[in-house]
Parts: sequence; structure tokens; C-alpha cells
Amino acid sequence: MRVLKPEVAQDRKAKILNWVVYNYVSTGRPVSSELIAEEGRFSVSSATIRNILKELEEEGYLYQAHTSGGRIPSDKGYRSYVDNVQKLQLMAASEKDRLENEYDRRVEQLDGFLKHTSRMLADMSKWAGFVMSADTDLDSVKRLDLLSMGPRSVLSVMFAHSGLIKHSAFTLEHGAEKNAVKSLSMRLNRRLKDLPISDLPQVIFKEFLAKEKDKGLEELLRKLVEYFRGLSKNEDALYLEGLSRIYSNLEAGDIEDFRNIARLLEEKERFSGLLRERLRDCALKTKALGEPGKRHIVDVTIGSENSIKEFKNFSLVSSSYCMNDKAVGLVGILGYKRMEYPRMISLVDTVSSMMEDMLVEWEKVDFED
Repeated sequence: MRVLKPEVAQDRKAKILNWVVYNYVSTGRPVSSELIAEEGRFSVSSATIRNILKELEEEGYLYQAHTSGGRIPSDKGYRSYVDNVQKLQLMAASEKDRLENEYDRRVEQLDGFLKHTSRMLADMSKWAGFVMSADTDLDSVKRLDLLSMGPRSVLSVMFAHSGLIKHSAFTLEHGAEKNAVKSLSMRLNRRLKDLPISDLPQVIFKEFLAKEKDKGLEELLRKLVEYFRGLSKNEDALYLEGLSRIYSNLEAGDIEDFRNIARLLEEKERFSGLLRERLRDCALKTKALGEPGKRHIVDVTIGSENSIKEFKNFSLVSSSYCMNDKAVGLVGILGYKRMEYPRMISLVDTVSSMMEDMLVEWEKVDFED
């Protein structure tokens, strides 16, 4: 009887495990030794395959839902599969073209950028997509620009020293002249530069709103005060789209999973807390790589690896997006553990890179011209 070298036997076992995970992700059905023997093309006997599956089960990579049924990947099995993916499945050229077209936007379309990104991730992944901007509590103002978009519309864009960008479009009942908006923008910049973002509502209210005589500018200043108060409470930090796609992928007995996720998302702070953990981890892992030009890294957390028990049957594929070498937010996908990991990783990586490129372009814009 021929005895395989340990490294050869281990490599064969890893390939069979990867095949089992890939097949289960594709079909949703437990994988039997007979199926592997028929379709796996491993050139080994059914008895050998059964022995390998037994070893993988004993080592915690696979389990059987029923004694006579096929094998299903455990969290450990999914983790091994993700870690051993050597070549990411590239997105189709048409998908990449669509992403590039979606991000080829003019500055007027800044409002809703993060929400639009989360919706696009949901559409292309067929799972839930999310984007979270970093907290503003400890950040300070680098620049605040007001851009007149018409007689009754003004776009506010704030650049923070961390590289964070916050933007909002305001519709005014009273008109505001373009030159008046430009003058107000210059005065605000002179006063607000380097102030903590949390101080903006009070300073704008006391030093600008209380003294303003122009009806249109008074309305604009009031909206700015309300907006920055909201920022200090992180009311608009998280954008999540496509939760219904998780519901549409439910299998028998999974309705409790959807209820758990729905309850969790109602408690927004808990979910935001989990994403803040992911943001810190992604930023630390990227920094640890020390690769020139590498601004972010895609991270995958599977089932029990997540700190929230409601996520025991779900995975998060996420990446920080950076500006000026600092992580300013998180982008990613939430879905069942049985997801197409190579493509999801590639999608999140591509979107993160495009967001970084777009933010760099926006920072170059001079709204005072």
C-alpha cells in the first residue's frame, strides 16, 4: 500500500474541503461522498473520500445535520475556504463598467453618495449592502464649503482633518443669492477652521444665525445647525440597503434568522458597534501589511466569529475605505454564510477602491471658484 507524504495528504484533504464548501455554497445541499467521487475528479476511491470526510468532521471543518446525510461546512470550514482562496473570481467586465459608470458623478450628486453605494452593493451582490462613515466626535474641521445649486438649493460639503467628508443638500423656502452664499461660506471657513465638529452647532447658532438678517441665509444657517447636531449624534452614519434580499434567500426553518436580524437592526447602535469593530480591525490589518500603495484590505468574519449572537448564521465581508492614509469609513456586504465568497470579496475590494478614488477627486474641488 502506497503511503502519501504528509504534505501531499494534507493538500488533498484541503482540496476536498474546498470542493465541499464550494459545492454547498452553489447548491445549498449537503455534500455526500458519492457526489464527490462522481463529480470531484480527485482520482481516489470512495472509501478514501469517506475517510477524509470523517477526518474533516472530527477536526471540526464539517458536520452532518443528519446521521445518514451529507456534510455541511462549519464556521471553521468556511474560514479555511476563505483563507485558502488563491485567486479571486474576477467580476465580469460589464459589472466593472457599471461600477465605474455609477461613480462617474459630478459634484452636484454628492448628496446620497453613501446611500447610493450601499444600494449598489446590494443590487450587485444579491445580499444586503452597507456603508458606514466614521464617528465625528473627536474630529475637527479642515474646510466647510457651501455651493449654490440654484436660487433655492445649497450643497454643504465639510472636509475634516481625518479625511472624513460629510455632505448634505438643503432646499430653501426663501431664496439665497449665489454671491451671498459664497460670502457666507468664506466667513464660516474663517471662523470654523480647526474647531471640533461637535462645537459647530453652538458656534454657528450664536455667532452667525443670531445675527443674520437675510431670510434665505437665516434659513440656511438654521438647517446647518440642525444638520451638525445630527452629525454629533451619528444619526446618519450608517446606510443599509437590501435587507429584503436576505429574506428572499431564506430556506426552510430560517425565518428566525430574519427575525433576529430585523430586531438587531432596530437596535441600530448594536449593529453600528459591530461595524465599528470591523472598521478598527480592517484599519489595523491594512497598517500591519505595510505594503506601499495598499490603502485597504478586505476582511471576512463568519458566523460565530462575529461578536453578536444574532449573526451566528451570517457573514460580513467588509473593507475600510481610506483618505490621506486614514480609515474614514467601512463598506461591505451582509449575507448568509452560504455566499459566493470570492466574488463578494472582489466586489467589496473594487467598490472600496473606487470610493477612495472618488473622495480624493472631491477633495480637489474648489467650491469658491
